[in-house]
Amino acid sequence: MTSGLRVVQSCPHANSCLTCPMFITTAEFLPQHREQHQQTLHIISAAEARGQKRPVEMNRQVADNLEKIITSLEDDGQADTGEQAADAS
Repeated sequence: MTSGLRVVQSCPHANSCLTCPMFITTAEFLPQHREQHQQTLHIISAAEARGQKRPVEMNRQVADNLEKIITSLEDDGQADTGEQAADAS
């Protein structure tokens, strides 16, 4: 996982990557993204059970962004697989 920021720039935000428009990742990290998505869904469920609205709201955004990242990486992988299959035939 990496950032789209130039090497000489740094990010002032701790752990804000999933909401950052400069966030870049690859399919290599799909297992970590899927695991973090599951953990985030558990956090949301626990916070809902306790009636904690703010943690639910904050973690929903993280879960939504992870879902978009995962879907995008999976779609890219399917497109690559399809191109490779066409090349092989």
